[in-house]
Amino acid sequence: MEWSKQDTAHLRELRSKIDYDPIKIKEQIKKILLENRYIIHAINNAELEKADAEPDDYFGVNIRPAYIIPEVQTKSLNYICYTVGFKDVPQWDKSKQYIQLTFVIMCEQKNLIDKDTSLARHDLIGALIQDQFNFTNYFGAKIQLVSDQESVVDNNYVARTMIFEQMADNNLVKDSRFANKDIRTRI
Repeated sequence: MEWSKQDTAHLRELRSKIDYDPIKIKEQIKKILLENRYIIHAINNAELEKADAEPDDYFGVNIRPAYIIPEVQTKSLNYICYTVGFKDVPQWDKSKQYIQLTFVIMCEQKNLIDKDTSLARHDLIGALIQDQFNFTNYFGAKIQLVSDQESVVDNNYVARTMIFEQMADNNLVKDSRFANKDIRTRI
């Protein structure tokens, strides 16, 4: 089976056209984080700063849409990892669900203190994320911080895990494509 440029273009379109909440929400988070110059500065990637990199260059390096860091590291980096999940439907309304956004901020101990503020970097980035997301309606309804915990990952990293939660529709039929999808794929 050959892969064409049209196939690649079709998959790229899914970032904005697919009716799958995790993709849509992660794309919004990515955009919000990369547009926040204070967050980019607090990440403190000296190599990207020297190269006068664009904010998009931080995505996949310091800002990641999953909770994972490289197994082998040759340089000290700080990370913001984010995940999107859904949790228990409230007993009183089966048409609703909770969306949870989890941010895990990991800062390497050699680069723990921010020189501009003398604050612990994971706390500074956590404050910036809280300021950016808490009580906003980026995802259709008010989202709020429900958990904020500090931890140690290993001998090299300290972390801050922040969970934001929002009440949302429970993936009910969102557009007419769903009703016709099975028919179209069987023809």
